[in-house]
Amino acid sequence: MASAAAAAGWGLGAVDGVLPPELLLDVLLRLPAGPICRLRAVCRSWLAFTTDPHFVAAHAARHPAPLLAVGVQGFPRLCVDLVDLSGNLVMQILRVGKGRVVSGSSADRVLVAGEDHSVRVLNPTTGSISILPSHRCGGADPSTIAAWFAFGQTASTGECKLVRILLNIDNSRHLSEVITIGDTDGEWRETANPPGYLGWNCTNGVVFKGAAYFILDYCFSDPSFLERGCMPSFDFATEKWSVALQGPLNRILEESNGTLSYHDLANQLMLSGLKGTLCTSHWNDQFYTVDLWFLTDSEKGTWSKDHRINVDAVFHGIGDYLKVQPLLVTDEGKIVLSMQMGSKGVVQIYDPVTDTSSDIIQISIYTGASVFTGSLLCPQSVGRALYEVLPQSWALRISTALMMFRFGVIKV
Repeated sequence: MASAAAAAGWGLGAVDGVLPPELLLDVLLRLPAGPICRLRAVCRSWLAFTTDPHFVAAHAARHPAPLLAVGVQGFPRLCVDLVDLSGNLVMQILRVGKGRVVSGSSADRVLVAGEDHSVRVLNPTTGSISILPSHRCGGADPSTIAAWFAFGQTASTGECKLVRILLNIDNSRHLSEVITIGDTDGEWRETANPPGYLGWNCTNGVVFKGAAYFILDYCFSDPSFLERGCMPSFDFATEKWSVALQGPLNRILEESNGTLSYHDLANQLMLSGLKGTLCTSHWNDQFYTVDLWFLTDSEKGTWSKDHRINVDAVFHGIGDYLKVQPLLVTDEGKIVLSMQMGSKGVVQIYDPVTDTSSDIIQISIYTGASVFTGSLLCPQSVGRALYEVLPQSWALRISTALMMFRFGVIKV
């Protein structure tokens, strides 16, 4: 059996209980991350077994499906639920603080933006919560400030940075800041402002090839200064802006045959990162469809319309109040969409083969949702004091239950 060979190759020693290491490995690789984290509390030998780097890597390979990080408004603070694409709870992160999950922020971190636009960085793998320094808003009321975020890595060194663009609605002044994540004395550094007003509907940057891309508000951008259709990008290495990339805006207008204008598209475009490239989604409230345009050549600014999604009839009649943002494309080709209606929303999964959608989980724009693709099993041992208080007899009890699970006597 492959698991027996793996166990022998890893040099795994004996573990407490009735199961040999190779059989225990075979069982544990079938379990999701949540139960394994709890099983680490059985005894020291089980802790060592499930935190072995080989086991962590094998488990990640066996369970590659992405998770959704969904904000849940608890009292008095926000919780973050990690759920699978069937809506099943895998892990819950408690006492995160007030705020909302920033969508499209990072593959292996979860960003939570506070009401005052403060930021917390969650690492579900280690359970750590980093509270970043407060920003400088000049004493302005946070409710009068709009904020855009982007979390990414430099292409050359892999250094993690977060850029935050603030706009004072009262005086139309920008304040752009960047911070390096991981610096012991990290502070926000003022950086150049974007070359135009960013789109209100698309409040986060999408990272691609070491830069964060945004959608402009074409109604307020000066066409004599910025070519309409360009997408400003912030390079994490140089911390400078560029407007070299052309989006699919002009192609969309051409296909509309005069039925759409720049003003119409201001509320209909969203930007995402899908299938390793940029994706612009266009919500057409005339036909109740969402077109997905994928960037195929970043040098030439070439885009291809790969999908047209018929929106569920339950959303018909609400016009441009519906905000549709694709979150990911599964290996089977199904598309996960975030649908926002006023203060409420839902995450759906769309099957292009059957042209049907099904709900995954209800969300709120006040709590947010994003995609998490990292591993939930940390190879380091944590909280050893917890494991010492459990009696050794638990190893016998649980390993017996696992053996019953292995042979189909019980199911999880």
